[in-house]
Amino acid sequence: MKNLHTIMAAGLTSLLAFTACSDWLDVNPKSQVKGDVLFENESGFRDALIGTYTLLGGTDLYGGNETMGLMDILAQSYSEVGTTLEEAPKYNYDNSTVETRINAIWSGNYNAIANCNYMLDVIDEKQDIFSTGVYEAVKGEALALRAYLHFDLLRAFAPSYKAGADREAIPYVDHVSKTPIAQSTVSELVDILIADVEEARELIKPFDPIGPAYDSYSETGYEDEDFIQDDGFWLYRKSRMNYYGMTALLARMYLYKEDMINALACAKEVIDCGKFALITEDQVKGQLTMAEYMDRNEYISSVYVYDMDEGRSDRYFKEDAGDAECYIGDARRSDLFGTPGVDIDWRNQEGFVLKEGESKQYVGKYMSTNRIPLLKLSEMYLIAAEASGDKSYVQTLRDHRGYMNYPLDDDCDLAEEIKNEYRKEFLAEGQLFYFYKRMNYEDIPYSSVKMTESVYVLPMPDDELEFGDIKR
Repeated sequence: MKNLHTIMAAGLTSLLAFTACSDWLDVNPKSQVKGDVLFENESGFRDALIGTYTLLGGTDLYGGNETMGLMDILAQSYSEVGTTLEEAPKYNYDNSTVETRINAIWSGNYNAIANCNYMLDVIDEKQDIFSTGVYEAVKGEALALRAYLHFDLLRAFAPSYKAGADREAIPYVDHVSKTPIAQSTVSELVDILIADVEEARELIKPFDPIGPAYDSYSETGYEDEDFIQDDGFWLYRKSRMNYYGMTALLARMYLYKEDMINALACAKEVIDCGKFALITEDQVKGQLTMAEYMDRNEYISSVYVYDMDEGRSDRYFKEDAGDAECYIGDARRSDLFGTPGVDIDWRNQEGFVLKEGESKQYVGKYMSTNRIPLLKLSEMYLIAAEASGDKSYVQTLRDHRGYMNYPLDDDCDLAEEIKNEYRKEFLAEGQLFYFYKRMNYEDIPYSSVKMTESVYVLPMPDDELEFGDIKR
């Protein structure tokens, strides 16, 4: 598997060599460090873990292609797309730019998986070097991150569970190896990933400050010395794969598997835990932006990016973004939010920003925060609604988006209401294409192309097909 294993062999020296500083969120690469040196002590494992999160925030992965960039372009989220990317909404996967970005998702995710495996391959034999709870946290987060990355590769590069649970999917790579690894089937892989996350969640449960072992959790009021202590390892848990992030990921996975009982149980555990809350009208009218309030209250797990504006948001959401510009015009917004949503939906009223000196309003959720959401509370409400058939979960979400005086009809089409909320809630977050694919929609809004399997299943890199153990 030339493409994959070249990456895996290079992963440790090129991407795990990070060191923590007084603010662990600002991680800078060090000179290359060999694995046996990096993992001599606890701080090496911690640095390696934080370095992997930093990798996820890169523009090839969740700082671009897998959120606000390619994946949302494929979901037809934007009414106008710059010339570099204009072949993507046509699903022209042979276009060189589109192909390059698809390949970057494949290689980047497997690269991050390799980093997780470097830690997991040696961590059990090093348990005695860790202080209380850190072994469990590092191992648990590495397991959960590896599962998250595999799951997104599965959703992108394999048939959906609904379309072909027994079909060949992607390789499950759970160790460092230069030998090609055969594909798992869709159902096999989902079960493996669920088991990984369940293990991770049990490992971290007694120690996670945001988990059920603690009555309350806050990310406000930290001082500089809080970052310095323990390199800030236990701070800012919402910027990591914490216990409830793992639980939310399980809810997403169980729903994908169409296991509604477990999907509902996991979603409700997050909803009911009291560590997260849907934003209120007072907050929307408060001192901070809506994006900042959502970041602080609704993000369950996220990736911190220190240069969000210049390094991420401005690449797509700015008039001089050039040939990568992504824009949602007034007509599209009116159609998306509808009546009365155009006038009352907070996501329409507060979710778009007009920058000084510009004439267009762009998606604003990345303009005033430093975190990219991986899992959000709103998704748990939508999962609970779909898994239970109870429209009150959708109504609760709508109430916290401005629709307090507009209850859903008793005979409403719940599936349609859930779809509408996905379209509005996850703009520029990379989730909508996967939703359409999971539901096996043949027609999606604004696409003139029939959504067949050849559209929904992204092509694997040519090197992977030529040199890997791939059956299709």
